[in-house]
Amino acid sequence: MTGIVWVDVFAIVTIVGGGVALIWKGISLLLRKLRRLTHLVDDCLGEPARPGVPARPGIFERIALIEAELRPNHGSSLRDVADRLERGLMRVEDGLAAHLEQHRADQRRNDG
Repeated sequence: MTGIVWVDVFAIVTIVGGGVALIWKGISLLLRKLRRLTHLVDDCLGEPARPGVPARPGIFERIALIEAELRPNHGSSLRDVADRLERGLMRVEDGLAAHLEQHRADQRRNDG
């Protein structure tokens, strides 16, 4: 060291303080990353109900619910609704095509 007490004390305090600051910064960064990881795990596994907060299902339960909507179940799934709409639209298209064909046939008879 320098031999001057107050300079040596100041240097030691600065070095120790800087080391503590770096360690604190590293710990706070690690805690932030750990908090994000905890949120990810909570999203995957779900959370039980707490007072005033309803339970949240995990991501796998939510995916299972979405998959159930994509399979026909004789009436209430999104797939069944889409199939009904498609069949209805096909009936309308077929009816319109038949009507147009009839109209064209009538016009050909009137023209000919």
